[in-house]
Amino acid sequence: MAPAQKLYNVVFVLGPPGSGKGTQCVKIHENLGFMHLSAGDLLRAERQRQGSQFGQLIEHHITNGTIVPVEITCKLLENAMDAAGDARGFLVDGFPRNQNNLEGWEQQMKGKDKVAQTITKNLYESE
Repeated sequence: MAPAQKLYNVVFVLGPPGSGKGTQCVKIHENLGFMHLSAGDLLRAERQRQGSQFGQLIEHHITNGTIVPVEITCKLLENAMDAAGDARGFLVDGFPRNQNNLEGWEQQMKGKDKVAQTITKNLYESE
């Protein structure tokens, strides 16, 4: 009998820069032991990694201000979760950014994840 596939416990953390996502992720990590994964950090690291199969494509999208193909971002997130070993769960910061990202995630991670929650942080201007 094949071993049961690992099911990732995922919380998406969304919001604009400066909205407190990072602060909340630190608190959740400290209190619940979830690992913080920043989609942007993973993409930047992959862009710089020697011999990366995705580096030039990521560079092109970052330089042009366009969204990196969802398959690449999902693959980097999945690789990071695989490498994390026995993390209790994952705080995915900055992803999904749009409906296409969400649909790509659902397609690639079908049967591999359990999205427990989405945390959305908003910024409001003081009047």
